[in-house]
Amino acid sequence: MRKIMFLLITTVLFCGWGVNASVASVTPLYETVTVESNDTLWSIAASRTDDSKDIREVIYDIQQLNGIKDPGQIQPGDKIKVRSSVI
Repeated sequence: MRKIMFLLITTVLFCGWGVNASVASVTPLYETVTVESNDTLWSIAASRTDDSKDIREVIYDIQQLNGIKDPGQIQPGDKIKVRSSVI
């Protein structure tokens, strides 16, 4: 009986660690970017992506992360978050 309990507890612990590790690995990381003069969301996204991604999706993601309703309203000195996986 003790062996069965030991195996059960060991299995539960190992499964818990596996779930924890996978959750931690998909947590997105962000970089803070300071908007420079003449920057647009398009130029910021273009400098942080390659041809494998649709730049419109990257721009949309930046807007959602930062609550930007009107992309034309970003100003020099504004700080915006960009996903590190995009960079």
